[in-house]
Amino acid sequence: MKVQTNPGKGSIRHLLLRRFLWVSVIAILAIMSVPFVASIYDKFIGDWIHSGVNPMQSGAIVLPELVLIPAGSFDMGEQDAAFIENLDAEEKKYFGIPDKHIQFDRPFYMSQYEITNEQYGSYLRAQKSRHPAEKISNIPPDGEESTAAKLPAVEINWQGAMAYAAWLGEQKRLSCRLPTEAEWEYAARAGLKTAYPWGNEVGVNNANCSQCGSRWDGHQAAPVGQFKANPYGLYDTSGNVWEWTCSAWRDQYDGQEQQCARMDEFGSRVLRGGSWAYDSKYMRSSVRGEFDAGIRYNNFGFRVMCLSPAK
Repeated sequence: MKVQTNPGKGSIRHLLLRRFLWVSVIAILAIMSVPFVASIYDKFIGDWIHSGVNPMQSGAIVLPELVLIPAGSFDMGEQDAAFIENLDAEEKKYFGIPDKHIQFDRPFYMSQYEITNEQYGSYLRAQKSRHPAEKISNIPPDGEESTAAKLPAVEINWQGAMAYAAWLGEQKRLSCRLPTEAEWEYAARAGLKTAYPWGNEVGVNNANCSQCGSRWDGHQAAPVGQFKANPYGLYDTSGNVWEWTCSAWRDQYDGQEQQCARMDEFGSRVLRGGSWAYDSKYMRSSVRGEFDAGIRYNNFGFRVMCLSPAK
C-alpha cells in the first residue's frame, strides 16, 4: 500500500511563489518588447505606404509610390499679375481667376508619378482574375508589358481613373481617390507661387510640352520621372499628360474645387497640368482643363491621392 504524503502549506506557498515569479518575468518581457514590436510594425507599414509593392501579396502587383504632402495653406489660381493682364475674359476661367485661399488641416499622400501602364495593368489583371469570363482588352499581351511599362497610362476616362484609385485604397489599406482640384494644385505648387515648379520661365528641357525642348515634345508622353521633381518630390506636374481630378468643373471657384463629383454625376471634370501636345502656357501650375467625364484621350492620365492614416 502506497502512502500519500501531505505537501503542507509551505510547499504550496513555494509553488505559488515560483509561478508568480515566472508570470512576472513573462509580463515584464512582453511590456519591454512593445516599443520594439511597434517600431517594426511602423517601419513595415511606412515602407508599404511609400513603396510600390504590397508586402501582403506577391510581386505580381505593382503599386505606385506615395509622397506625403504636409498640411498648410496656399492661394489657389494664377499669381502673376502681368500674365493675367494679357488674358481675355474667356481665358481667365482656365487659370483660376479670381484666385482663392485654401487651407489644408491634415496631410495627405499623392502618387509620386503619374500612374503608369505597369501599375494600371496590375489593376486590370486583378479585375480579370476577379471576373475571369470578362475580356479586358486593355491588358497588353504577355511579353510586351515592359516596352511601355513606365509610360503614363492614358486613354482612361474619369470613371476608370476613379475605379483604379478605389482599388489602390484596398491594396494600401488607405482611403484613395483622385485628388480634388485644390489638392492637386496645392501639391503641384509645393509652397511656390511661380508659374512652374522650377520658376517663372519655361526654360529648356524642364518638362514635356509642344515647345519645352525635350526629346518627346509634341510627339508623345515621356516615361515618368524624366525631369526634376518639385519641392514635395512629385514628378511631371507640369506637362507630359493632363491629369484627372475628382472635381466637377466650374467657371469660377465656388467650393467644388475642394469636393469630388459623384460617380453617377454627368458633366465635365477638371484636368490639370497640361501635356506633351499643348504649349507651355497650358502647363502652368494654375492651368485648368475642362473635359467630359467619359472622354478618353491619348494625353489624358492621372495620379492618385490617399488620406494619411489616422493616428
